[in-house]
Amino acid sequence: MEESGHSLGVGRQPTSATDAVVFGMLAIVSLLAIAPPSRAQSGSTSERTATQALRDRDAEIRTALPRAGQSMSESERRRVEAIVARMVDTRQILESALGPRWATLTVEERQRLSGAFERRFKISSRSQLDSMRDARIEYLPERRDGSFVVVPTRVTVGRETSEVSYAMRQSESGWSIVDIVFGDVSTVENYRASFARVMNREGVEGLIRRLDRGEDDER
Repeated sequence: MEESGHSLGVGRQPTSATDAVVFGMLAIVSLLAIAPPSRAQSGSTSERTATQALRDRDAEIRTALPRAGQSMSESERRRVEAIVARMVDTRQILESALGPRWATLTVEERQRLSGAFERRFKISSRSQLDSMRDARIEYLPERRDGSFVVVPTRVTVGRETSEVSYAMRQSESGWSIVDIVFGDVSTVENYRASFARVMNREGVEGLIRRLDRGEDDER
């Protein structure tokens, strides 16, 4: 894992800035996989392990989801999105993806870019929620890697099983996800490659515009 880049591995390049966000959201919604029943949350936030934090969030999401066979209402979707948002540090993911470029942005540019990224993140998630409700997740032993704790998992949807690892960091407010890796493909690295192409040609305004519009970065 790279401390400076907050990533777990070398990622492939997505075809567009929008695709990069969708890829990241596919990683995030794996949190909706139905895990084996977890014990009730216990202990203070600082005492919980990263794995326990993920399990607690899984339990909260399961409670928010409708029964099997029922459609998810708009209010239920928003509730699940809010639960996931509390677990994922989108600001840190964006900052890591931009790397040194982040320091060159003004406060206003950072705020506008963060807002556009978060909005696109949520929009991209909506089409993925239903498909993940029947998934299964197996937690493997977590390990420390520098300032991160990595939680490896196996996510099974139908007959297909994928290895998904969560890079998590603890703060006063609890554990948060700062990168997700499918196999050896890092979400942060995907963002980094795609966003860099846009900013090299169009600057931060171009990236904000494309995130707001959901445009391909080759247009």
